[in-house]
Amino acid sequence: MTLLLALLLAVPAELRLSLHAGEHHIEKISWLAEAVESEGPLRAELLPSGNELLLEPSGRGLARAFLFTRREVKVIEVAIDAAFPEPAPLPTCAAVKDAACYAQFRAHPLPRMVFELEGLQAEAKSAQDELSRAGLGHISVAISPWGVKLIGARDDPEKRRALRAVWPAILGPLRLDG
Repeated sequence: MTLLLALLLAVPAELRLSLHAGEHHIEKISWLAEAVESEGPLRAELLPSGNELLLEPSGRGLARAFLFTRREVKVIEVAIDAAFPEPAPLPTCAAVKDAACYAQFRAHPLPRMVFELEGLQAEAKSAQDELSRAGLGHISVAISPWGVKLIGARDDPEKRRALRAVWPAILGPLRLDG
């Protein structure tokens, strides 16, 4: 649970909601999602309208709904009968220039970040480590100015699982390259 709390702070989600277990919630979305998957005590379903998401919290805790669009992964974080963790202190680095600065920005991302080569390499290594922890070490991650590219996913469900795994390691929006 502590790891989940730390990861919830890792990257800003598009939306954060506080809900109660057993109370269903319909959220309007402006993204054209192709699929949705959830983790934690939450079930998420795209409604036929195409611009609504049904959220069904089932127990206390922190959860996420991942909405997969053609070129991006959007995330909604949900605190169910719980509070969101307090944010980490602001980074002292002016740029994501190395692994130490990457760790600071990962704990408290900002809307605009400047990357240097070593910082980008630290982000890619962290994303690859997340894939290995998720049992997806056969998938390679590449990061470019246009987004993240996954190499070696066997099918769409495995690709979505890999994107969910790398999401905490990517600073800023999770855009797909290719």
